Amino acid sequence: MKQLLQQKKLFKILFWLWGLTIFILSSLPNIPTQKINIWNEPFRLDYLEHFGVFAIWGTFFIIWKSNGDGIFAFRKCFWVIIGLITFACADEIHQIWIPGRTFNPLDLIYNVAGLIAAYALIPIFLKQIYKK
Repeated sequence: MKQLLQQKKLFKILFWLWGLTIFILSSLPNIPTQKINIWNEPFRLDYLEHFGVFAIWGTFFIIWKSNGDGIFAFRKCFWVIIGLITFACADEIHQIWIPGRTFNPLDLIYNVAGLIAAYALIPIFLKQIYKK
C-alpha cells in the first residue's frame, strides 16, 4: 500500500483528470436525479454522489501533496485548498447556464463537505498506513 501511495505522479494525474471529469459531467445537460424515500421523505441520491466525487478529488490531492511519511502540510496547501473549494462552488453555479440543470445550494454544500471530509480524514489514514 505504501508503494502505491508514494506514486506521486500517478496521483497528480488522477487529481487533474478527476477535476476535468467533474467539470465535464457537471456540464452535461438534462441529467435526471434519482430519489429514494427515507422515513417517508424523498432523498436525492445525487447528494451522495456530490459528496463522494469531491471527497475522492480531495483524497487524490492529499496523497499527491503528502510527503514520504504520509504527512500532509495544510499550511503549505492552504490557498490550493481554498481554490478547490472555490472550484466546487463555481462548478455548481455554472450549471445555471446548462440546459436542464439548475443551481442547487444543497449540491454545493455536499461538494464542499466532501472536500472537507477528505481533508479531515485522509491525513489520519495516511499516518496510520505509514506507521505500519
